[in-house]
Amino acid sequence: MLFSYLLAGAVLLALGLGFYRYLTADSRRRRAALAAPFPAAWRALLTTHVAFYGGLAAAEQTRFEQAMQLFLARTRLTGIQTEVDDLTRVLTAAAAVIPVFGFPGWEYPTLHEVLIVPDAWQLETRPDQEVQPLQGTLLGSVQRFQTSQYMRLSRAALVQGFTNAEDRHNVGVHEFAHLVDEADGQIDGVPAAGLPPALRPAWAAVMHRELAAIRAGHSDIDPYAGTSEAEFWAVVNEYFFERPEQLQAHHPALFDLLTQALHQHPEQTLGGRLNPRRWLRPQKNILGRNSPCPCGSGKQYKDCHLAASPAALAA
Repeated sequence: MLFSYLLAGAVLLALGLGFYRYLTADSRRRRAALAAPFPAAWRALLTTHVAFYGGLAAAEQTRFEQAMQLFLARTRLTGIQTEVDDLTRVLTAAAAVIPVFGFPGWEYPTLHEVLIVPDAWQLETRPDQEVQPLQGTLLGSVQRFQTSQYMRLSRAALVQGFTNAEDRHNVGVHEFAHLVDEADGQIDGVPAAGLPPALRPAWAAVMHRELAAIRAGHSDIDPYAGTSEAEFWAVVNEYFFERPEQLQAHHPALFDLLTQALHQHPEQTLGGRLNPRRWLRPQKNILGRNSPCPCGSGKQYKDCHLAASPAALAA
């Protein structure tokens, strides 16, 4: 009888320990990731290839490195007919951190794996499928499998995106921007995770005005942004992080809303020019009734989009 009680106690203890380890797995993984020194070889690759990182102050560079370590600790990178070398690992993690650097502690909870393929790939229709996939050549994609997501990235395009820091193209940033867009459960081009509800009507107005200009051929934003609201958000993220000074000059209302949605702002340098390689967290913006409406209409906020904001409608 005593043996039975001891055996039952041991089984319960083992089950309890196993359950505890399951509940604490994520926190233990985080502690282990942050306890490991950041590899010097990775830091050298960041300095050489990632202009965003090079524009940060020392303390912010450390925070950037820690965010990379946490991302890599919970996200598997798998090479498909290509090697996941240090450069691929560093650039993938950097692309994940850049769009959410204004949100310390941000995680991509449903993304468990990034598949790295050598180059672009072609999607073809299948006659046995009722709903056909998009056709064309792809450099990146995000797809869902049950409750998880996986991303596919062209290694060649990933590296190219960081090779030229001012061409307004970065497929890694583009695909992770889609995940930021989906933080509220919908990929709809509305950055609900960062944009205050009061500004969402202004964002919608600016987005649709810019989309009309793109589709009419009257914009310097990549025409692919005109495909949909979701692609508009991802494409303007690329533009914002690679040529912020040009985006501000050509699309000031869009630029202002992006700084608020992303909680990031390029630093002003002497002479008033924006240096795309200097970044910092912005000061908190307070939008008052008499402030200029961020949609760019030239009217005061109270006379423009305030009436359409959820806060105003609820009042």
